[in-house]
Amino acid sequence: MAFETRSVSGGRVALSGDGDAPAQQGGLLPAGAGGGGGAAATGETGAGQAAGALPVGPTGGALAGRTTGGGGGSVDRGVLKIGTVLPLQGGQRDFGEPVLRVTQAFVDEVNARGGIGGYRLELIAYNACLTCQGDAAQAVKRLVEQDKVFAIVNTYVMAVAFISVVDYLDEHRVPLIQGGAEDMTSDALSPVTFATAPPGSFYGKFFPQVVKRFMGVDKIGITYLDVPTEAEGIPALKEEFAKEGIEVVAEEPIRAAEEAVTSMDAAITRMRAAGALGAVATNPVLLAFGRLAADRQGWQVPWYGPAAWSHLLEGACGKTCDDIVFTDTAGMSYPDIGTPQMREFLDTLRRRYPEGKATGHELAAWVAMQLFAEILARTGPDADAFIAAMETTRGLDLGTTSPLVFSPDRHMGGTSTILLKLEGGRFVQASPPLNFGYIDG
Repeated sequence: MAFETRSVSGGRVALSGDGDAPAQQGGLLPAGAGGGGGAAATGETGAGQAAGALPVGPTGGALAGRTTGGGGGSVDRGVLKIGTVLPLQGGQRDFGEPVLRVTQAFVDEVNARGGIGGYRLELIAYNACLTCQGDAAQAVKRLVEQDKVFAIVNTYVMAVAFISVVDYLDEHRVPLIQGGAEDMTSDALSPVTFATAPPGSFYGKFFPQVVKRFMGVDKIGITYLDVPTEAEGIPALKEEFAKEGIEVVAEEPIRAAEEAVTSMDAAITRMRAAGALGAVATNPVLLAFGRLAADRQGWQVPWYGPAAWSHLLEGACGKTCDDIVFTDTAGMSYPDIGTPQMREFLDTLRRRYPEGKATGHELAAWVAMQLFAEILARTGPDADAFIAAMETTRGLDLGTTSPLVFSPDRHMGGTSTILLKLEGGRFVQASPPLNFGYIDG
């Protein structure tokens, strides 16, 4: 397959067989009496109990649930419940709480402007740790059977805990909208699950091109978490590297992210001894701590891995990663693009959480809500109509992510991603939006 560096910009996207077709514009919050002000977020997340409800949204109102109805009109149709399950306790709350805050902020902004199609949104959140499949299943069943949510949104993007509940959601026809979810490598995901990241197979083609074109090496080591969502994709990834003349001279599986702090020094020693001229990490934790270990050993080679401009690289790696580590935005745009939609996102966060900072996790949560709101406005709370509309969405430009393209066989909608690197311990853009000609936008 021939690859071309393709940029996606200017609100237009090339569609297969359509030429340079204009993108569908969307992603702005609805205009309304709120004028962009919005009410303060209700109910800060607290410690709660495992799989216990947290007071994070408005209460009361008539349940819209599974009722049908159009997206238009200004009639007050009551409350439409949506749910989320996130790690909200202990050390993992740093992963879940930012996503919850942004999701709640979006809900509050929408409600302050009159809702969507006459429906006010209510967000119900439960806790489950990142790998606690039992707690996630319990929480999802409570959301569906007791709380009667219409959809589930923004479960943490590393969706290990959700593997056990996807079939359940399919059975009950409850849509799941994810911002990101790059660890779920099936292009289709499931009949009801949609994600804004590019398809998993996209990265199989993209990784070798980054190594070849931006890192300029032909021998690499790969380090990955030894969990099914990462380990099962390594053989196919190695095949793609081989097609580009890149030899994987060492593989270093790490049992858990927590072990990266103590395991990466030995992994670096082995990769270096095998003759690797660069390194690829499939996980941002391994990217950060692998680079730190490499620096301790004086192994100054280029690195690449997904991190979506997270605090982890800025905080843990900092200037040690300067000019030597490439990452990407997981299909999202970069904040400096200055679109009206990105300004809404940044302005909302500055207003509601002035002490916080926008990272890829926060933007992914916002993007998922943009997508959810866009489709809900077209269909109303009819699950079958909602899923059908999702599967026929092509070239949707939300202004905060790459144009989105879905189909019945493709539920990961991203079409490109942007390379970043660190300068002075801060992320800067290192490329335009790229897909190397692999994926139709």
